[in-house]
Amino acid sequence: MQSLRQSSIEGVLLSLSSVVILLASFACLGSKLFNRYVAYYGLQSIVLSIATAIVAFHYDSAALWALAGLTFGLKGIAIPTATRRLLLRRLDMKRDVALSTGLSTALIIGALLTAFAYLTVSSRALPSGLVASSVVPLAMAVVLLGGLAMVVRRHTVAQLIGWLITENGVFLGAITLVATFPFIVEAGIFLDLVAAVLIMLVFVSGITRRLASATSTELRELHG
Repeated sequence: MQSLRQSSIEGVLLSLSSVVILLASFACLGSKLFNRYVAYYGLQSIVLSIATAIVAFHYDSAALWALAGLTFGLKGIAIPTATRRLLLRRLDMKRDVALSTGLSTALIIGALLTAFAYLTVSSRALPSGLVASSVVPLAMAVVLLGGLAMVVRRHTVAQLIGWLITENGVFLGAITLVATFPFIVEAGIFLDLVAAVLIMLVFVSGITRRLASATSTELRELHG
């Protein structure tokens, strides 16, 4: 099976998709409005499904085509829609004011983490000429930005989206490096994550409007 090369059409498209995914992570990090925050995550997931479809086309893999469809339907459409209807509208959540630092500071730290990802996952550590040499550092940067979003934002729902952004980064790196990974394992991990997210959404949606101003610090102070 021929590896996906950086100079091929599929390689160029995959690299461009990875750049858009990274930019969507920065957009999430720099947004205070919950609605935009969720919308940027949905856009990132849709582009991730396109990236998966590109890899599926190159390897002619029906399993990866199915995974691309699941990514688009569940992560790109279902989760953002459910988040808006169950949380944002019902709890009237508009702006995220529970931030541990300023957004400008967060974006600067995000840029430093992106540079760190490129220095850590250098092209010398990956096969020369393959698309992985350009995509994997971007995927690592997305993982770090998702983690940063969870640290900067103290609101429970915002941290949940940050965790999902981190998962998108791991997913991007996985389809680039291990495109032949057994489908049953990929789908199993993917659906487990989706199920966990949906359960958390249903649970959080049943909490009173107090959640609209709750932070992880306040939740840790609760005693059973």
